Amino acid sequence: MESKIINDKIELIKRDDQIYVYKAINECTLDMETAEAMTKAGDEWNGDALCANLVDIRDMVFVDSKVRNYGAAQYRPHVAGSAILTGSVFNVYFANLFLKFSKPKVPTKMFSDEDAAIAWLKEQMAKRR
Repeated sequence: MESKIINDKIELIKRDDQIYVYKAINECTLDMETAEAMTKAGDEWNGDALCANLVDIRDMVFVDSKVRNYGAAQYRPHVAGSAILTGSVFNVYFANLFLKFSKPKVPTKMFSDEDAAIAWLKEQMAKRR
């Protein structure tokens, strides 16, 4: 596994199974600059190989609506799915807003259990093979 820190807000972890974990750190607020840097970093590591994203927002304080719209508009054909990992009622609120109003272009589902999220992402990747 490799990892790197993006803008002191997100730890990007490249797992051996082509699942990329974008983990919020430092009780961050996600801004456009960081969201764009996340996309760039993931694509630089992955290229166009089939992959899936686990977005862990348990340590995130706020996500701007522009960032939610940016994330939903991201369609990269090599991304089989995105799982949003939540921990608090506050996180669930943001994730629900994203899923309901932004309508992501790749299969996206919310989870409170990391193992379940990873299992679902592996299913999404298997469907695309």
